[in-house]
Amino acid sequence: MTNSRATAGNAKKLAELKQALAEILAEATRRGFHGKVCIGVKVQDGTIQQIIRTVERVER
Repeated sequence: MTNSRATAGNAKKLAELKQALAEILAEATRRGFHGKVCIGVKVQDGTIQQIIRTVERVER
């Protein structure tokens, strides 16, 4: 059995996920941000298919 985390495709997506998390946290932790940020990962048969970023801002 192949370890799906070790595949080249997953390695690339994991790097993208780390970058997306860093970017979304940088945006959300700025003074004046009110809202919610989410990162979603769609996986099929152990392979990361998509990374979804969601930013919801609350107007105050």
